[in-house]
Amino acid sequence: MRLADGVEDAGAEALAAALRDANCKLHTLHIGDNAVLAAGAEALAAALRDANCKLHTLNITHNNVGDAGAEALAAALRDANCKLHTLVIGANGISVAGAEALAAALRDANCKLHALDITYNFVGAAGAEALAASLRDAHCKLHT
Repeated sequence: MRLADGVEDAGAEALAAALRDANCKLHTLHIGDNAVLAAGAEALAAALRDANCKLHTLNITHNNVGDAGAEALAAALRDANCKLHTLVIGANGISVAGAEALAAALRDANCKLHALDITYNFVGAAGAEALAASLRDAHCKLHT
């Protein structure tokens, strides 16, 4: 499912509630460029930790979830219930702290992520080094 034009945090929270419903069969959600902030990312992260959530691909590029949103999503990736394989989180105002949180998640045995797009953020050399270290970890499943 692809949504445009102002989903914002309220819309992300409504989508998160739907994703937690046992009847929801959605595997792909694209809400890029929709003014979603940290609160919306945190709601989606909570949904990803729910056993009923079947989401495999989440694209929230070109929003402004920042480090708080990245950290919430990273925590979800470490949860055994999270089924996410692809996370597109480019252009979201993420800095070193958010990159380090995502890198730590990639090293977690529960993380199922195969593809991560974190382009157009401000991760700097330290963030890149943290992500590079994760690529060398036996638990990291990234291909892309």
